Amino acid sequence: MLNEENISITKNNEIKLLVEKLNNYRNAYYNNNESLVSDEEYDTLFDELEQLEKETGIIFSNSPTITVGYEVKSDLKKVKHSHPMLSLNKTKNPSDLTKFANGKECLLSLKLDGLTILLVYENGKLIKAETRGNGIVGEDVTHNAKVFENIPLTIPIKEHYEIEGEAIITNKDFMKMNYELYEEKYKHPRNLASGSVRQLNSNVAKQRHLKFIAWKVPNGTNYLESLIDAKNMGFEIVPLLTYSPDSRDDVENLEKGFISRLQYRAAKLSYPIDGLVMTYNDMEYGKSLGVTDRYPNHSIAFKFYDEKYETRLIDVEWSMGKTDVLTPVAIFEPIEIDGTTVERASIHNLSIFNELQLKKGDTVSVYKANAIIPQIDKNITAEEFSDRNNDYISWGGCVPPSKCPICGGKTQVRDSGNTLNLVCTNPNCSGKLLGKLNHFVNREAMNIDGLSEKTIEKFIDLGYLNTYSDIYKLDKYKSDIENLEGFGKKSTNKLFDSIEKSKETTLDKFVYSLSIPLIGRRASKTISEYVDGDYNKFLSVIKSNYNWSNLNDFGEIINQSIKDYIRNNIDLIEELASYLTFTNVNNESNKSDKLNGKTFVITGSLNNFTNRDELKEKIESLGGKVSGSVSKKTDYLINNDIESTSGKNKKAKELNIPIINEETFLELIK
Repeated sequence: MLNEENISITKNNEIKLLVEKLNNYRNAYYNNNESLVSDEEYDTLFDELEQLEKETGIIFSNSPTITVGYEVKSDLKKVKHSHPMLSLNKTKNPSDLTKFANGKECLLSLKLDGLTILLVYENGKLIKAETRGNGIVGEDVTHNAKVFENIPLTIPIKEHYEIEGEAIITNKDFMKMNYELYEEKYKHPRNLASGSVRQLNSNVAKQRHLKFIAWKVPNGTNYLESLIDAKNMGFEIVPLLTYSPDSRDDVENLEKGFISRLQYRAAKLSYPIDGLVMTYNDMEYGKSLGVTDRYPNHSIAFKFYDEKYETRLIDVEWSMGKTDVLTPVAIFEPIEIDGTTVERASIHNLSIFNELQLKKGDTVSVYKANAIIPQIDKNITAEEFSDRNNDYISWGGCVPPSKCPICGGKTQVRDSGNTLNLVCTNPNCSGKLLGKLNHFVNREAMNIDGLSEKTIEKFIDLGYLNTYSDIYKLDKYKSDIENLEGFGKKSTNKLFDSIEKSKETTLDKFVYSLSIPLIGRRASKTISEYVDGDYNKFLSVIKSNYNWSNLNDFGEIINQSIKDYIRNNIDLIEELASYLTFTNVNNESNKSDKLNGKTFVITGSLNNFTNRDELKEKIESLGGKVSGSVSKKTDYLINNDIESTSGKNKKAKELNIPIINEETFLELIK
């Protein structure tokens, strides 16, 4: 028979178990850059613990309800913050936002899904960057902050200045890098960003396209004005809207207007987000409300979660990219998520595959991370049968193949530290060839239209392609290709025209096309610049056993990777180059000085150029410079929305700097 004492003991044990479970999840998240559960599951358990603590009055000293972050365990130097960096109270109900505003002017901004960072400046120079850690003590990551893509190293303020924000990797960059990473795959942009910021070697961090998005100036008085000032100094600030509640601002208007507009903005910028934040614009008023043991009362987080869909697992396939790693891919009954039909999701690596304990016919929960990347959230069937374990054969679970499904070669498990991967040991595996050729022909490499992955796979099966150079020998199969299903004379001629066009290329694209481990677009350009874009110089350097770590941002690991590749592939490189003509874009004689001495700032969306990088390259090729912020030294601000009220436009008008659109720019460089 249960009595009050028994009930109390039961709840006491429940609290202990919840504290232990949540702290285990936090340790994985903060110290190992790993998400063991979804945000929604964590928050549900957290709310359950908080409710039990209220009912019983029992709160243990290590309870996550009274602590922030987690104990810092890395080898980075520890640093005490100048002020507590607390997490925010949260809600899932939009009506709580209108209650929070309570008639006062507030700001509604994106809640970015990355790693919280505090930047400290003295005498206008960046002197320290700190992770949030446990809210009181964080890690010194100054060495990595200095290689972010968008952090100003100097600002026009001499007094002490602090600014808080989020270190992120955009969804677009995450998908590209996760494809290029040699072994370790990440499940979320947040994990990759966190792991990159906390690297001991800043060379690794620099290659990860980290961005710092500012969302608070702690010592300001007006939240919005402080951020605008920061933006004018070159900081990238979080997208936000001013929210002034009145009779028109009901919950429906909040959801359909403010929230949806910010979600659209996040999608356009490719920002990883997990909610929104509402804060009082009057910072003095916000501070006057004080703090709880865990939360400040000046802000509240509105959490929205990726909607989960249940479906039935059909099978698990194993695919291969450019390397020898076999990646498990879940195949399930088609479901519609965010307007598209989804029937496949990468399981990333063997570690995650083992955790899911999948069996054909299992019910799995699927979602789109940040509304883009299909993911398996959990195996619902496996959780219902808690007696499942790693003895796959006993319960008929999906088993990693002992033979490569592509070539039949032997597979083995490779432990790269935090991650297990299944690899094919056959050096001549056609799956590796497919991934490499698929990369070789893409737009940023050799740019060969008409060679889709399916076409390449077909040509490999037919024996047409065994190496890169075989692409330039396909003409001997031209009549056969014309008779293949899906081809014909017109499409075949188009393919060969594209192959012929690709023979004129640049050295950086050639180097990138080779799939050298750890060498992406930026590193390929660095190599090309070192040898002045000259292939013969490049060939001489790679044969001279050059120490690549002498180059900017090239460490010993990259140096060894290049040397290993060249040692095994020098004949391949020379044969392939014999079919190509290299345009020396780095040769000074090819450069124009039309924009010599001119400084440009680019903002807003573009129409004639693919992205800002392309426009930046164009300006620099003509002798100009590109800056991230408008100043007296700026000659032109390029913005297609000339009448925009953005901070850059306002600053340009104040300084009488011409604001031009792309069409005017193109006229300027004719």
